[in-house]
Amino acid sequence: MPARLTYLARRFDWMLVAAAVLLVAVGLATLFSITLNVEQPRIDKFYRQLVSCLIGLAVMVGAAVLDWRVLRSFAWVLYGLGLALLVGLLIIGTTLRGTTGWYSFFGSTFQPVELVKIILVIGLTRFFIDRVDQQMSWRVIGWSALIAGVPAALVLLQPDFGSATILVGLWLGLLLLNRIPFRRLAVLLLSMIVVGGMSWFGLRDYQRDRILTFVNPDRDPLRSGYNIRQAIVAVGSGQLFGRGLGLGTQSQLNFLPTQDTDFIFAVLAEELGFVGVLLLLALFTVFLWRLWLGVERTRDVFGSALLAGFVMLFAIEVFLNIGGNVGLLPITGTPLPFLSFGGSALISSLLTVGICMSVLARSSAAPVR
Repeated sequence: MPARLTYLARRFDWMLVAAAVLLVAVGLATLFSITLNVEQPRIDKFYRQLVSCLIGLAVMVGAAVLDWRVLRSFAWVLYGLGLALLVGLLIIGTTLRGTTGWYSFFGSTFQPVELVKIILVIGLTRFFIDRVDQQMSWRVIGWSALIAGVPAALVLLQPDFGSATILVGLWLGLLLLNRIPFRRLAVLLLSMIVVGGMSWFGLRDYQRDRILTFVNPDRDPLRSGYNIRQAIVAVGSGQLFGRGLGLGTQSQLNFLPTQDTDFIFAVLAEELGFVGVLLLLALFTVFLWRLWLGVERTRDVFGSALLAGFVMLFAIEVFLNIGGNVGLLPITGTPLPFLSFGGSALISSLLTVGICMSVLARSSAAPVR
């Protein structure tokens, strides 16, 4: 191994990498367990996810070896590429489950919004760092809203309400990280509530049903309220130690819908119980904790802000997915990082880890321990 790679390897945060790899392993095990006791096992999704995992690990290593500072120079080029990918979906995109959010080629699909999430963090970080002396003026807030709002609007046209929520949440989170004054934040949130209330009439019927079902889960238990009721039953039936891998009745008997994507947390909770959930949350906690330690240790201002943005991205996705599974939040279709089935999401998550590793190895004050 060349001396440069050896130097970088010594400065990588291997605890961060271990937490990410263990989360991927848990996801693969949970995905495989769904097929164990069914009459006609279909493990093609497991093999596809395994291939995505191998590709994602290679991408992670490649991103870790490359110098992350090139991202700052090409932030707006990447942003333009992200917008082009989203616009292209409206013309030649493939529709799956009512959402035109994928490109299809050679029997495979690619969901660009997963890459756009990373690009938006990079673009907004570059924007705020370049204007740090303007102290979060209304002009800065307005332009940042436009930067986040354009891709969010394109995603809503697919329509993908969950991903659009994440993009808007990233923008708000980065405003907080850049210390937006409380009064301006209050005005901003009040304005968003008013706009949100007015946009109620522009929502599709199923989107309204999700919100109404969240407010009152018993309003339509056999239709709009079915998914969340079954997810809550699955989570509760796991009790302390769970029913065992492949033995969850909700997942094995197909009472639980989209169990490999939106509700994979409910599957894990049913099969591994409260103890398994605690272990999963512990892995996510370690992962986010190591990332946040990197924020504090990184000497480069842009690198530190970039890591903080990625912490925000992962935290939002985990919060929305698990919150939806246990009935604390409306179901948004947000994947659980590293666990949910989907090659685009998994590869993008591992790409993000690789970028973080590159930042930590090249910009931290000392080797991470």
